[in-house]
Amino acid sequence: MLKIVMFKSYILIFIFIFSSCTITRYVTETERSGVEQLLISKSIDRAIEKINEFPVKNIKIYIDIASLAPKEEIYLKKALSHWFLKKGAIIVENKKEADLIASILVKCIGTDRLEATFGVPSLPIPFTGIMTPHVDILAMDKQKGYSEIEIVFYSTKSDSFRKKTDSLVGQANFNIFKIFLIPIYRDNIYD
Repeated sequence: MLKIVMFKSYILIFIFIFSSCTITRYVTETERSGVEQLLISKSIDRAIEKINEFPVKNIKIYIDIASLAPKEEIYLKKALSHWFLKKGAIIVENKKEADLIASILVKCIGTDRLEATFGVPSLPIPFTGIMTPHVDILAMDKQKGYSEIEIVFYSTKSDSFRKKTDSLVGQANFNIFKIFLIPIYRDNIYD
């Protein structure tokens, strides 16, 4: 009888020691990360801020965009619409109703990433199937967002050129540096 009690005790101790709780969390991820979205939107906003003053008050403007990055066109068009509305323009959706066409040439909208690490790699522990954790001694993760646009204004009545902006360049960055596992953040996407 004592052997059965001891055996049951060992089983209970074994189950208690090697039991674990698990929680399954479902995360829905967007196509672009939040940081990447902010890098793109901030770089677009900063490019638009560089538009030289051009009198557009009470002028009907149609926005025409040519871009290599069609996914970002919707945001770019809205950001430009807000800038023109702030300056007193009237945005129209039909080219025939417009006094001016703002022809937007998008040269670049995108992000770049550069990662570098120096540390102790993750290594397998023999016969266990367990890996040791990766330890960063020095690490760098730099992400940058770039936008470059050019705007040509021309009259719809006479198809005549009115004004052309210089290349409007906007940049944003999000950098993480790690020194002995301590992260240091440097960014300008939350400004």
